[in-house]
Amino acid sequence: MGYAARLFNGNAEQTLYRRVTPTEVQREFLRKQWNDLADHLKEKLAGWGYPVSTWLQGSYKYGTLIRPVHAGEEYDVDVGIYFSWSAQDTNVSPTAEQLRDWVQSDLLAYKKLNDDVKEITEPPKERCSRAVYEQQFHIDTPTYHLDPITDIRRLACLSGNWEPSDPKALYKWFKDVVGPESREQLRRLIRYLKGWAAVAFVDTAEARPSSILLTVLASEAFLGLWGNVSAANADDTALASIIEVIYGRLTDNRKVLNPVDKNEDLNRIPEASWNAFVTRMTVLYEASQAAVEAEDEASAALAWEGALSFLMPLPDNADEVEVEGEVGRALMQVPDIRIEVCEKFDGIALATYTNEVPSVPKGRWLKFSIANMQIVPGFADIAWTVRNDGEEADYIGDLGHFNHGIGMVTNWERTAYLGRHYMDCVIRCNGSIYAVRRVPVNIRSEQRLLAQGQRNWTKLRTRRGRRK
Repeated sequence: MGYAARLFNGNAEQTLYRRVTPTEVQREFLRKQWNDLADHLKEKLAGWGYPVSTWLQGSYKYGTLIRPVHAGEEYDVDVGIYFSWSAQDTNVSPTAEQLRDWVQSDLLAYKKLNDDVKEITEPPKERCSRAVYEQQFHIDTPTYHLDPITDIRRLACLSGNWEPSDPKALYKWFKDVVGPESREQLRRLIRYLKGWAAVAFVDTAEARPSSILLTVLASEAFLGLWGNVSAANADDTALASIIEVIYGRLTDNRKVLNPVDKNEDLNRIPEASWNAFVTRMTVLYEASQAAVEAEDEASAALAWEGALSFLMPLPDNADEVEVEGEVGRALMQVPDIRIEVCEKFDGIALATYTNEVPSVPKGRWLKFSIANMQIVPGFADIAWTVRNDGEEADYIGDLGHFNHGIGMVTNWERTAYLGRHYMDCVIRCNGSIYAVRRVPVNIRSEQRLLAQGQRNWTKLRTRRGRRK
């Protein structure tokens, strides 16, 4: 078992799995919305004289859906629309353009009936239409011809082309690739990889691996390592093993064939973006190896953070990491963080705290500064990572962000969501961790602040019982 197992899917206050996985309430809401849309389309599209069915596909169907991790991102749900006719029974059949026009027209009609639908994307995408909802998600509707005699499916493209496509066959392969005792762990591992992709490719979206590519890579790596049985490993250990296999595979050969259609390469990352992908994949591999070699939970978590960024939770004792190579000093020096609460950016401080913000309302600016600058080596890289938590951040889909730079001794943030959040300051020298400080930030409503009374705490007692 790896040292970070508790932070992946254990009993920690925050876990990586919980941070990337939709809640049951969110899943139920999405389930209702796609069912309502599917029922509407089946009824209306049947008027064209062909049997119509729907089939949920994509990450929701696979059980690997992750929540949005950046503000402005959306849940993605795929509902396939299937028009059924046999090519042997009729000489006249609808074209791909006609099917797409019918679906797009009924989606526009559905928008007028459902206030939750914000927009129907115009023009439609090449391989699907899209309904965008107010509640931060969209439903894609790829449209197919299904031949009931041959059971062959063809995807209708906006350009008029028919593409061979059978998402049902690939889903059946996924369900059978490992036994039921291992399937839930495999799904968790895929979610972790998708979370990594969500944070690692923000500045180079064209290099981001697709969901189905990561799913097939993880599944085949899992099968190759442990076969069709339980891995019997903690999630962090299993993930490191999976990453090692994937890294070796892709650096040797970038081609990833569809396991149910050997003529299709699932790796569609453009050649011009391949180096950007390999660079980020290398960072993930090196982070996983460092985590495997770590000697305590905090060290392992900080190693994983190097690739997973704000998605990776840190333990409360993250500032107690042993300093490599220093004999006789068990704990590194810990930076003290001064937090000034301001009404506006670069404004006058209304209150000042050290190492924790016990109460602050939304809409305030916080200036974080390293107070004991004498411990910071020259040319140190200082990273400020925000880890958001709570219902408001979950609803918006803003799980965090980070800034870093050489000598970045201050950082400004604005309070936006109620709840208990963290600002983590990590100082690195030559790539190695030198010092860490976790700063809890408790954002509360104005009413609650008034009920508690006004207190400006300038000194707080730490876990070690000494004054800062």
